[in-house]
Amino acid sequence: MKTLKPLLAGLALALVAVALPAGAQTKVKMTYTAVTGFTAGYVAEQQGFFQKRGVDVEFVQTNISGNIPAVIESGSSELGGPTLPSLLQANDAGLDLVVFAGGAVYPLTGDVLIARKNAGIQKVTDLKGKTVGVPGIGALLHIMLRRDLKANGVDPNSVKYVELGFPQAGDALRSGQIDAYPSQAPFTARILQSGAGEAVANWLSATPDGTPTVIFATRRSWANAHKKEINAMQDAMREALAFMKDHRDETYQAIAKYTGLPAAVVSSLPPPIINVDLTPKQLQFWIDISKEQGLIKGNPKAEDLWFQ
Repeated sequence: MKTLKPLLAGLALALVAVALPAGAQTKVKMTYTAVTGFTAGYVAEQQGFFQKRGVDVEFVQTNISGNIPAVIESGSSELGGPTLPSLLQANDAGLDLVVFAGGAVYPLTGDVLIARKNAGIQKVTDLKGKTVGVPGIGALLHIMLRRDLKANGVDPNSVKYVELGFPQAGDALRSGQIDAYPSQAPFTARILQSGAGEAVANWLSATPDGTPTVIFATRRSWANAHKKEINAMQDAMREALAFMKDHRDETYQAIAKYTGLPAAVVSSLPPPIINVDLTPKQLQFWIDISKEQGLIKGNPKAEDLWFQ
């Protein structure tokens, strides 16, 4: 009995230790669109890099990127993955959102302008008078298309734009509803493999390397109240970037999980270039374009957009 009591006591302590949580977890929701731009976040969640730093991130998918600032502001999600133009327009309308991490940056292999077969579109200038689908009116790819048309001497207003989500683009091209579509990975591979269209050369070739696409954002008030969690998520995504270099299979698995696309489609393109830490110069690119195209009236400072 003397030896049994210490054993029972030790067993009881072990059971208590198992029952207790390893550490308090702050639960947050992240509203995102199913693109590869958020891969650092996908991998950080899949590999437990967020969790080991005390943050449990639930990814909530949406098809409309332009609505993400409103979702963040409403409190339905603490975090969101809008594009910078969407964030700038939201702030111009009175919101106060900040960027705390970056996603994919240009050049992006998966960002391709896809033209319907036999539509007579070989270059961007051939879009004049055509109908082009875009994932959002006033969203990033719509803005970039208008910028590219203007740079090539084509009036952006000579093109008809139709708002169309990534998953519907292939069918719309095949049916002739649209003549072209600026697509993003991983949907690009799916559309091209289906034979619904063909790539147009030199799309976005004039875009500076390092230009950010999607970003991780939140309300400034939430960020100020949860600086510890913000720093933890930044560190987790930096760890994810290091992990991705030598773990391509696991990276593709995470992308497939959070985009809902088959692994064969996802793995047909190289992983995107990701910048977790952005500079004011990278943010300024989108401020300048947004002002040039009349999307914002104010004069936001790039330094103020990045949460410190």
